[in-house]
Amino acid sequence: MNIQQIRNATIVVEYAEKKFLIDPMLAEKGAYPPFPNTPRQDQNNPLVSLPTFIDNIIQDIDAVIVTHLHYDHWDEVAKEVLPKDIKLFTQNEEDATEIQNAGFQNVEVLQEDTVFLRVSN
Repeated sequence: MNIQQIRNATIVVEYAEKKFLIDPMLAEKGAYPPFPNTPRQDQNNPLVSLPTFIDNIIQDIDAVIVTHLHYDHWDEVAKEVLPKDIKLFTQNEEDATEIQNAGFQNVEVLQEDTVFLRVSN
């Protein structure tokens, strides 16, 4: 297994010869307002730049996992740049519906018994 933290909650996990992008926040540094009532409420988010080009991050991704829909886990840039037919897993039906409403066609709620390309928990 190989885990690469991109920033905040955004990571790429390579497991069983598959590549998963988790919680993609791909906007440029400072694109979003600060989180209120936090130690850095005077700084826009994301706090740091991406470590590489977006194309390098999303290249060869087999699936995306979105744990929840806060913009620091699923942002507008991710919605724009990810292929609409990519396999995308969510935590519940409500999130799946919202992601489908954004044009994504291959959305599934991640379950304990989910198997993806012969990868299971």
